Amino acid sequence: MTYPSRESPLPDALLTSPAMRRACAERDVGAIFALARDHGGMSLSRLGRLCEMTPSRVGDYIKGRARVRQQHVVERIADGLRIPGELLGLAPRPWQADPDPDPADEVAVAPGLRARLADSVVELDLGITLEVDKEGWAQVTYRHHVLNLTDRPLTRFARELWFEHGEGPLEITPVPDAKHNVAVERIHDAGTLAKFACRVSPPVPPMGSATISYRCTGGRFTEGHYWRQAITRYTLRLHIDVRQQGVARLVDATAVEEYPDGATQPIDAEVRWSHEGSEASVQLVREDLRPNQFVTLHWEAVREGT
Repeated sequence: MTYPSRESPLPDALLTSPAMRRACAERDVGAIFALARDHGGMSLSRLGRLCEMTPSRVGDYIKGRARVRQQHVVERIADGLRIPGELLGLAPRPWQADPDPDPADEVAVAPGLRARLADSVVELDLGITLEVDKEGWAQVTYRHHVLNLTDRPLTRFARELWFEHGEGPLEITPVPDAKHNVAVERIHDAGTLAKFACRVSPPVPPMGSATISYRCTGGRFTEGHYWRQAITRYTLRLHIDVRQQGVARLVDATAVEEYPDGATQPIDAEVRWSHEGSEASVQLVREDLRPNQFVTLHWEAVREGT
C-alpha cells in the first residue's frame, strides 16, 4: 500500500523501493536512516526530531554501533517517517486508519506493555535540557510526554526539583503547549528545593496523551557538574541534553544507573560528548526505565579563566 507524499517525509519512490522494503522487512534501522539521508535528503537532525532521538543516536544506527531491540523504538520510527506498519511487521499505525486521528490515538503502546501498566501514567518520553552559562547559572527545561492509562482524567502532575547551589526559591514557569494549558502550583520551597504540581487544562482523558513542559532557573553549577534524575513513573525513553558555555576543556563524561535494590551499573558507553570552541555538549539517552530508579550524568568541565 502506498501513501500520499504529504503523509510521509520520504519520497514515494523511496518508500516503495526494493532497498527500503528490504531494510524495513529486516528492521535494519541503520539502513532505513541511511536511505532517508542519502536518497531522501534528510539530515541526521531532522531524522532525530521526527523519530524522537538525538542526531548522534541516529548516526550510531547508521554506522552499525547500535541496533534496535525495543518494539516501541520501531513504532516511533514508523510513526515519525510515516512508514506503513505492515512494512515493519507492525499492526497498522493509527494514522493509517484515520486521516484525522484523535490525539489519544496518535500514541502507540504495545498491548502487552499497556496491560502491565494499567492504571498508571506513563512517560512515553522525558526530555531534559540543561543550558549552563559561563558563570554556571542554569536554565533547565523539562518536557514530559505522558500517556494516561488510568480510568480517570489527569488534572495534576506532581514534580520536584533540587539544585545543590543557587538562589532560592527556584523560579519555575510553564512552557506553552498548543493543546493543553499548564499552570504551576507551588507546594513547598526550601532554599533550592522546590516541590510543585503542574495543573493541566483541559484534563488529559483516559488513554489520552499530553506534553507537559516547564522551565526552571535559579540553580547554579559550581565545581561539581552532575544531574541526578529520579524516575518516578515507568519511562519508555529518557534523554538528557547538556549545553555549557565558557568551557576551556571538557575532560570526561560518565553516567550511572541505579536500581531500586541499590545496585548500580555504569552506562558510560551511552554518553555522547563534544567540545567546540567554548561550548561543551553532553547527551545521554536511556530506555525502559522503571519507578524508583535513578540516572546520574556527570561531566568534568574546566572553565575558561580557571
